Amino acid sequence: MKRKLVIAVPLLALVALVAWVLRPKREAQGEAFVSEKVAPLLNSIAQVREQVGMVHYGERVDVIAKRNDYVKVRTNAGVVGWVESRQLMEPALWQRSIKLLDRTRGMPVQARGRTKVSTNLRVQPGRTEPRLYQFARNAPVEIVGRATADWVQVSDERDNSNEPQETKKEDWFLVRGVATGPPGDSSGRAAEPINTTQPGDQTVPIAGWVVTRFIEMDLPDPVREGAASANIRPVAWFELNRVSDPSGDKPQYLLAAARGPEGQTCDFTALRVYTWYAKRDRYETAFIENRLCGQLPIQLGKGPKDEPEFRFHVMDGKKEERVYRLIQTVVRRVREPGEVSGKRGSTKMGKPASK
Repeated sequence: MKRKLVIAVPLLALVALVAWVLRPKREAQGEAFVSEKVAPLLNSIAQVREQVGMVHYGERVDVIAKRNDYVKVRTNAGVVGWVESRQLMEPALWQRSIKLLDRTRGMPVQARGRTKVSTNLRVQPGRTEPRLYQFARNAPVEIVGRATADWVQVSDERDNSNEPQETKKEDWFLVRGVATGPPGDSSGRAAEPINTTQPGDQTVPIAGWVVTRFIEMDLPDPVREGAASANIRPVAWFELNRVSDPSGDKPQYLLAAARGPEGQTCDFTALRVYTWYAKRDRYETAFIENRLCGQLPIQLGKGPKDEPEFRFHVMDGKKEERVYRLIQTVVRRVREPGEVSGKRGSTKMGKPASK
């Protein structure tokens, strides 16, 4: 009996060891997150293949294998399939996107707009920076910041001469938007902080940098006409207040804009305030401030008598904060007691907004 046990125990141990070595290998090589609105899961990467499922933006997947431009993944639901590697982002990039979203949550909206074309959303300003997502055409976004980056020209845009090429810069907007997740829940959740998405999410909040030229601002007509008349590029706009009119309450607007080419250090160089003139039944340019070097964000507030106020910092050595107050149709700069009044910018009143 003892001899049988001496023989059986090693045999059982050997069988267990062989079974462990030959066990199915299902361990993942890592994890990734989906960076596309929708990405198909394929049963193989051969020419003849079938779709076995779909993954959506923000979904976490386990990486099982990699081959050429494809990655074999397993979803949280256990579905296994192949997806293009360009449709996934590394965990480190995903965490950067989460931090960027958290950073923008408390930033005041400076303007709203829509994408003119399919537009890449990047983690930092610059066309060579990692891509977080791609907005479809006509996707709504909220603009919360601005920066500049070098404009990297493609080979056919470059001058073939041996002379050194001047570095060009272009403007970028920091925007908030939503990425579409799996269908199911029709309620928007853009205000909820999340780290990953779950099946059933309809929209997922997202933030990043886009080229400003790819954004069409949703400007009110008085602001659009006033900017076109003054030949300035809108950067931010706000509704300051509303005034009574027989035809209904009329909003009055603040516009921050820039003049000249892109790539300037200043976020904006000009201010305009458009007020409603009831007697003439039209908007007029009540305030003009030029030769500024303003920095976003512009923040709105109220004066002691509930008058609209707006404030921002000037991009100079002192980072001076300026405060302006709208009193009826007159805009005045608010100064601290003892502050010396310097030379004012160009200030004019009573000009039609569209002329």
